[in-house]
Amino acid sequence: MNFYQDVFFRSLDRLRGRKTIERLHFLRKSQNWSREQIDQWQLEKLNELLTQAKSHSPFHSDRLRNIELPLKSLKQLENLPILTKSDIRKNQASIKSDNIEPSRFVESRTGGSTGEPMFYFWDKRGMDWNRGTVYRSAEWADTKLGEKTVQMSGSHFDYTQSQSLQNKIVYFLQRYKDYPVSYLTDEILESYYQDLLKFKPTSIWGYASGVNVFAEYIEKNHPDTNFDFLKAIMTSSEMLWPKQRETINRVFGGEKVFDQYGSREFYMGAECKAHNGYHLHSEVILLEVVDDDGKQCKPGELGRILITDLSNHAFPFIRYEIGDLGILEEPTQCKCGMHLPRLKSVQGRIADMIVLEDRVLTPPNFTILMSDIRGLKSFQLQQHKIDEIEVHLVKDTTFTDEVADYIHSSIKKMVNDKTEVSLKYVDDIAVPESGKRRFIISTVNQH
Repeated sequence: MNFYQDVFFRSLDRLRGRKTIERLHFLRKSQNWSREQIDQWQLEKLNELLTQAKSHSPFHSDRLRNIELPLKSLKQLENLPILTKSDIRKNQASIKSDNIEPSRFVESRTGGSTGEPMFYFWDKRGMDWNRGTVYRSAEWADTKLGEKTVQMSGSHFDYTQSQSLQNKIVYFLQRYKDYPVSYLTDEILESYYQDLLKFKPTSIWGYASGVNVFAEYIEKNHPDTNFDFLKAIMTSSEMLWPKQRETINRVFGGEKVFDQYGSREFYMGAECKAHNGYHLHSEVILLEVVDDDGKQCKPGELGRILITDLSNHAFPFIRYEIGDLGILEEPTQCKCGMHLPRLKSVQGRIADMIVLEDRVLTPPNFTILMSDIRGLKSFQLQQHKIDEIEVHLVKDTTFTDEVADYIHSSIKKMVNDKTEVSLKYVDDIAVPESGKRRFIISTVNQH
């Protein structure tokens, strides 16, 4: 028995009427299920969700009118309509279930990193499942609930929420500290560094870009610092570049980076010690990768990611297009022994694709290129016309004309002859409200 988890946190659960620790214990067992058991669980929970939505969500009742329930297989899910962010913005009230007591609705919003924020609701009962998967992912990285943790993420919205007295008390009891990264200066980074050495957490969780900025600051100003107290650095909520993984591992020592796939709406998956794709939390969410017609892609094929939240009956997310592109892994057992489905890779957000007349360029094209560049502090590609790309560059003192020529010529090789590529030198690249440092922004119609 773990005292902090099974006594202290379970007591908190009882006081708040929650079941987080109970869910965590279940998830520890279910992660060892066979693939057949996982599929059977998903089909059962999916039909429960669809029955609830068809009967009690006016919006979904209309969309599911001609769908015969229960579904006989998970494959039949592709016959259901796709839920978009625009659908949610326009129909928030009618998506809500009319048979759920008000106390179960918890309002939240997206960070707005790709445009207008979207308001929606969590189901308080479903939140226990979601939080349980977060704690399980930490265990895959050899850390546990109750160990000291630092979070490096946060928009202005997140930071404002974290400053409430209730959240401050919760953070203290959970041995948890918040280092916001939406605005960073050398002074702020130095204060984080000094506090980290005093606090000695076993893990850091945060946006890949924010953690990477922190690592680069430490490497420049405090090289050879011993971080043996850190077991894991868990990155999430945005793309992790290979160069970022390399830098963070080098600064904090060892293979400590465990990338995770999550968003404000859901927590989808995480790497295990094999670092071979993201194990999906398939007991709680059902993830599809689909083509432009909404049909499920085969493993190894790039497609749009759709999420069905099996735990949220209050505000049903059914085939919700989260805005990412990804590739599913073959349904084989992982080296770690688990059969949980794996997402092989996340290729980036649809809104962060370079869209040309005859091709689409995904973020890895540019992260791989830029990872070899010396003399470059940061970069951002902007596309506002289908035949123009602007490359915004923040140089340091070692940047040369040869580097500029290399960047320009390399990108020209990726695009067609009609596309103009221009380099623009800037002093800084603004960070959006979400706190995520987007390195590709395309306003070209994605369709």
